[in-house]
Amino acid sequence: MVNVYDFYITPEEYEMAEANGISKALLEVRIRRLAWNKEKAISISPSRHKRLGSDWIKLAQENGICYSTFKYRANELGWDLERAATQPLQDRKAQAKQAYEKSRKYPKEFKELAEKNGISERTFHRRLESGWDIETAATKPIMTPREVGLLTKEKRQKSLTRIFCHKRGVNKLCLV
Repeated sequence: MVNVYDFYITPEEYEMAEANGISKALLEVRIRRLAWNKEKAISISPSRHKRLGSDWIKLAQENGICYSTFKYRANELGWDLERAATQPLQDRKAQAKQAYEKSRKYPKEFKELAEKNGISERTFHRRLESGWDIETAATKPIMTPREVGLLTKEKRQKSLTRIFCHKRGVNKLCLV
């Protein structure tokens, strides 16, 4: 429940805020308009932004950097004013490429190794999803259709043998 006295600021509280670099006006706004509790309003120092001189703003505009980008670079990213005003903007393709490289799930070297070994990207990803370690997934050659057929035939034969031996009640020697 809000008490009327929560909005009253004592002289001691003004002094404490002043010691933390908070002006009287800012303290009053925080407590009376923004409804901050007194401890928070007194203890959190105001954020400091760099003063952006008009000459730096002009230099940034000459270099094709808009004011909001310049301000963001200087205050939010913490760049020095010269770098914020002179470093050119990154084009969309370079930005997209950088984002792609940062969000890459598997190292580029292994992807290239897989391609070099004739393994498609899809096969490489499927192998990794199936629990293969990354080096084996990139280096083990793909099975030929003949090898797949022989492996399937072997599995089928074992399965049929188990079913046949089980129905006849034959002992474990049949499974060999």
